Amino acid sequence: MKSFALSLNSVRRCVLLSLTALLTLAGCGSSDTPPEPLIPSAIVNENLNLTNQQYAALRLDGGYVYLNAGVRGIIVVRQSPQQYFAFERNCPYQPYDDCAKVSVDASGLFITDACCGSQFDMRGQVTAGPARRPLRQYITGLSGNFLSISN
Repeated sequence: MKSFALSLNSVRRCVLLSLTALLTLAGCGSSDTPPEPLIPSAIVNENLNLTNQQYAALRLDGGYVYLNAGVRGIIVVRQSPQQYFAFERNCPYQPYDDCAKVSVDASGLFITDACCGSQFDMRGQVTAGPARRPLRQYITGLSGNFLSISN
């Protein structure tokens, strides 16, 4: 009788695992909403001397500057003296639209795309709007007074 119970428990586990796998695979099917297209790629290799006057805003936490690099430009944001973020200005929502370009709001507290209405925090994460992906983030490295930005 014990071997029958053990066998029955094994069968139950197999059925449960099979159903779980089937439901997982069923959840991977296509949805009615097509996936968002990806932002085009661009080679980025920028080096900023933070002592230059044109980057004076990056001397204060929350300061930001725009660079003419990347696909539609880059926003560089200073979070702290040791932490900088660099984001692609091409909005991840419908990135091929002519107007899909993000900017820092006049308040300096968030980043917005006036075209689609998407909003992002100063760390590039979506906070509102149709965009579902965060802003593309580039790699930053600080060495003395020099900030490197690359992908």
